[in-house]
Amino acid sequence: MEKIEVFGVKFDDLTIDEALEKIQGFVVLPYSEFVVRAQKDEKFKNILNSADFCLCESRGLYLVARFLGRKLKGNISGVELIYRLCGKSEFRISNFESNSNFKNYKIQSKFKIKNSKLFLYGGRDEVVKKTAEKLGDSVIGYEHGYQDTDKVVDKINLVKPDVLLVGLGSPKQEKFISENLKKMPSVKLAIGVGGAFDFISGHVKRAPRFLQKIGLEWLWRLILEPKRVKRIYNGVFKLGFLVIKGKIFR
Repeated sequence: MEKIEVFGVKFDDLTIDEALEKIQGFVVLPYSEFVVRAQKDEKFKNILNSADFCLCESRGLYLVARFLGRKLKGNISGVELIYRLCGKSEFRISNFESNSNFKNYKIQSKFKIKNSKLFLYGGRDEVVKKTAEKLGDSVIGYEHGYQDTDKVVDKINLVKPDVLLVGLGSPKQEKFISENLKKMPSVKLAIGVGGAFDFISGHVKRAPRFLQKIGLEWLWRLILEPKRVKRIYNGVFKLGFLVIKGKIFR
């Protein structure tokens, strides 16, 4: 499977339909802020590049990649991916062994996603609870993001989900999955989903489709949540500096 590298982060070049047929194990969904952080945080970059699947989440990052001549097939919205996972008729996992980071963690089963069991971890209690209600009967457990890690792992192992969605924000969610996936043998698919629970629960309203399409969802979030200005600066303007530097010094 082809990998496309953008500022040292190696993305799997998949459409959302292709991803739904292939994803398994540990999945990361980097957006612009991930790539900026990875320039100075080598451990974080290694986690992204050692994940089983790395899918471009950000429309802005997708457009930047194309500008640099690295043509990804598209960006994959974490919210849409979650909904599609819950609604897709069949999703198979078989004869899969994770990469070297999880060399002792093997998946040798298959399951239908419409009958799979999901566990949600992250966000405030009222947000994750509302998200679970919105996603329906496929969710068999959830825990807010302020619970002790060991207790969360114990709870996950108690209910034995197939799919784990972790919305702790980056890099905490990626580090949690990287460090704990092998401790949760029932989990066949674990995805870091960022702020997806906020959107699905209705706690935060998504930007209009046209803003998403042209890569300006960050502006919508800034208007709704001015306190995010530092994160948006890191994810948007610092990425712009990387692009300029890359164009001048390549």
